Amino acid sequence: MAAVLGALVERSAAKEAAVDERLRTLITELNQIREKLSRLYQAIEDVIVETDEEVKECINNLKARRDVIDASLGRIAEQASVSAVITPDRIFVFTLVRQKLDDGEILARKAYLRAIIARIEVDDDEVRVLGDKTVLAETVTGRRGTTGNVRGFVRKWCTREDSNLWPLPSEGSALSS
Repeated sequence: MAAVLGALVERSAAKEAAVDERLRTLITELNQIREKLSRLYQAIEDVIVETDEEVKECINNLKARRDVIDASLGRIAEQASVSAVITPDRIFVFTLVRQKLDDGEILARKAYLRAIIARIEVDDDEVRVLGDKTVLAETVTGRRGTTGNVRGFVRKWCTREDSNLWPLPSEGSALSS
């Protein structure tokens, strides 16, 4: 368990370093765009450049790129505020779950395992337990995912072929006639 969580910590650190580099790049590019816009506006005010279609298009392109960078920076800041750090204390608390899995109620144990494990593959030589690393990270850090996705999809669900075969109010009632 410690090896898997250690790899998860390393992956998280590498991802954080890549995000920091991307953040520096975006801030540099944003500052450059702001300087370009400022110089263009100053040139227009000083009547050095006339406002023709080409200048308007250049200004609009710079503004559009600036808005995209602002939105990207906002998303990065939002994701950074929700992220949680995997610490040795959290790993220890997570390993205490094994005791609950050994002694807990059967329904609770099954539900907990279903939340973490995607599937189990049994081969002649080995058994593989597969799951999403982000779900494992969320479980270890004690936070919930921001996506709120539904875990499964029932393909054979039908609206009128269930155990409740009473007629709809619009179909009339056999009891009222």
